Order: sequence, then C-alpha cells, then structure tokens
Amino acid sequence: MSKNNNRNNPLNRVRSSREKYKIRKWYADKAKKEKAEQVPVANNHINVQTEQSAQENSQNKFPSKFPFWARFKPNKGRTTLVIDEEQVNRNNSEKVDDCFVHREAIHCTEDNKYVKNGDYEKIFPNPDRSDPEPMYLKRPHKHPKRMFAPHNKSLTMPEHLRLRYDKNNQKNKADSDDGDK
Repeated sequence: MSKNNNRNNPLNRVRSSREKYKIRKWYADKAKKEKAEQVPVANNHINVQTEQSAQENSQNKFPSKFPFWARFKPNKGRTTLVIDEEQVNRNNSEKVDDCFVHREAIHCTEDNKYVKNGDYEKIFPNPDRSDPEPMYLKRPHKHPKRMFAPHNKSLTMPEHLRLRYDKNNQKNKADSDDGDK
C-alpha cells in the first residue's frame, strides 16, 4: 500500500471539534477507570494521600548527599548528575524556587565541536556498566526540584566526581547550622 492511498483512509480524515471532544472524553474516562482499578487496598481501607504528602514522598526519594544520579523530566527523562541545590528567584517575580544544580549526561562522538572546545567532560568509567559508549557531562544548569525524578537504574559514581562535588555536602550542612542559631 503506498503512502498516497493512506490519505483516503477514513481514520485519517479531519474531525470536527465535537468528535475530538468525544474522543478526549473517552480516553479520560478510560484512564480514570484504569486508575480506579489500580488503587491499593490495605485492611479494607482505602489509602488516600493529599497532594502535599505525595510531593513530600517524591522529594524524599532523592539521596541526601551530593552528587547523585537522577532523571531530568522535561528532556526525555535523560540521565543527569545532580551536584548541588540552591534557591533561585523566578524571572520577573518575587517567588523563590528550590532548585537542583545538575549536569546532563549525554552520548556523543569524540569529534563533536563541544567535546573539542572542552564544554563537555568525558566520564570514565561509564556509570552505566551495560553501556559500552562513553558518556559526557554538559555544563551545570539550575532547574526546580519538581523537574527531577529518581533514577530507575543503579549507576555507579566515578570516584573523581564524588570527590569533586562532596564539598557541596559540607556547604549545605553549614547553611543549615547557621539557620538553627
């Protein structure tokens, strides 16, 4: 079947806004039904969590010491090395966000212009033992904590990275000690 015959397929036709609404509603009802079936029941009581406690639980999944590996949600869930945390003012606002300082880990070739310029740092050995290709770390960036998820793989931490970013643990500990006085 050629691509031109695909245009005549009735499933590929333009839909009215009413039809689109019904389709979205059907998918929303389906998702709600599946979610209701997955609710865990313990001792014949339904466990209900508030939104705040759910956020606290998700933040508690991160290790307390820097550096650690995490997933960066907005960028396809890519692996990232979280090296510090800071409070950052939002643009044109007085609100302050708790942010992680992180370095995204990527794959690229040796002849990449960023590798040649020294913008990317090669990680050796590769933290993912099952991956033969080398990984590179980008420059540090700051993003709100809500944009990170705990990593689903157990990755090793190269010793030179652990030693370099271990100082951030003492800095954060000193900040919390000053706030207690």
